[in-house]
Amino acid sequence: MANLIVSTVCPMRCSFCFAGEQRAKTGRGSAAYLSLEEFDRRLAFLDRSGIGEVRLIGGEPTLHPLFPELIGRARGRRIVVFTNGLIPERALACLESLPESECTVLVNMNATRRPDGPGAAETRHRSAVVHRLGGRAKLGFTIFRVDFDLDPLFELVTESGAQRGIRLGLAQPILGGGNEYLHPKQYPAVGRRIVDFAKRGAPAGISLELDCGFVPCMFSDADIEILSSAGTDLGWRCNPVLDVGLDGTVSHCFPLAGSVDTRLTSDLGAAELRSRLAASTHPYRLAGIYRRCSRCPLKQRGECTGGCLAATMRRFRHRTIRVAVQQERDQHAARE
Repeated sequence: MANLIVSTVCPMRCSFCFAGEQRAKTGRGSAAYLSLEEFDRRLAFLDRSGIGEVRLIGGEPTLHPLFPELIGRARGRRIVVFTNGLIPERALACLESLPESECTVLVNMNATRRPDGPGAAETRHRSAVVHRLGGRAKLGFTIFRVDFDLDPLFELVTESGAQRGIRLGLAQPILGGGNEYLHPKQYPAVGRRIVDFAKRGAPAGISLELDCGFVPCMFSDADIEILSSAGTDLGWRCNPVLDVGLDGTVSHCFPLAGSVDTRLTSDLGAAELRSRLAASTHPYRLAGIYRRCSRCPLKQRGECTGGCLAATMRRFRHRTIRVAVQQERDQHAARE
């Protein structure tokens, strides 16, 4: 898996946004959109990596002035577009023309409100977009507060014919700071609400899908049984995603952008880049978001990665040198 950043422009200013580092580059002499020539190089990278999926992110990728041309060049592969739902007509018509079997449009619904509340015009626009996309649309939601509400999403899925799975993400800290995110201490309370919404969606055939950064200990054993029965896609993942920037910088993921990066070259594939990024974060992988992670049997067996690496690295923000020294001691002891 790899995400291709094709635009750093976005009209939204979501408090939890992970992509602030990318947006900040716009207006400082950097281009705001990926050129067609560079996009072809990205497609070549995916091909030599054996990746058959083109995942377009931003900023807002559908604001790229040549968005239909990007889609045309990507045809023949599965296309996934990550959007805030405020899609221009030309881009929306292009996505509408694609077979549902070839395209998924992941629509972030965090700004969706009740039709009669603040932001009603944006809500109506986003709802109309989802209706037009139908089965191409998958609703997504980033949890950045404990009191989140998925009821409007359940209603929209039922009315629009969108895919009957809602992708949930946890807001994670940008290492450089500046965004709103969940503290791991809040995870158990979030877990209880997720279980509640899973039970409410199951009768309608709507399931939840957990993105990276979730940990099993935010749920009880009984909760996990309920989630499994409700069809929840459970995963305790945190791996190098490979977010490829406009300038060829490859980040471990958005929260670590600017801190854990490498460069895209014409000879390396995704596996090699992922290996480099994983090696650079290895000392932190030994820990986790909680102190108890390193002693957890699930983590020791590799069944849980210990939560988001950005949250783990924030735990050690004053101990970087200490961790490096300990790693050197371990290597020295191994040689002896």
